[in-house]
Amino acid sequence: TFSRIPKSVRVPGDLAETVREVVEGYRAAPPAGVEIVLAGTGESLPARFDARLVGRALRNLLENAIRVSAGGGQVTIEAERLGDRAEIRVSDRGPGVPPEMLARIFEPYFSTQVGGTGLGLSIAQRVAEEHGGSIRARNLAAGGLEVTITMPLL
Repeated sequence: TFSRIPKSVRVPGDLAETVREVVEGYRAAPPAGVEIVLAGTGESLPARFDARLVGRALRNLLENAIRVSAGGGQVTIEAERLGDRAEIRVSDRGPGVPPEMLARIFEPYFSTQVGGTGLGLSIAQRVAEEHGGSIRARNLAAGGLEVTITMPLL
């Protein structure tokens, strides 16, 4: 039940506005020692999407990034247009994911974190795919992890 995704009800809206709303909730009361940076959401990103589900996916990504940044770190969220698609990137300055585990992080119940359920990234993947998009992750050269959701625009 916890991991079940409700049926998507996609309506026209501004994806950038949804990203801003979700992030502002975290910025209003940031976790101790974690800086939440919102970048690249000035442009409208018109899309057909379920704001509730996209918000849930984004919150899952933010929660993961915040967890690994606890005690002093930065989480950056960017949303931008790339041609006929939008990219929403969440990056942190945590330890990243061991390279041998990176290919598995979207598998249900697989977690690299102690106490993690292994559902957050798999739910985000299902939401992205439900919207005709995709999700990918990569370790950053300077340290940390970047997870990117790509979705079609109108």
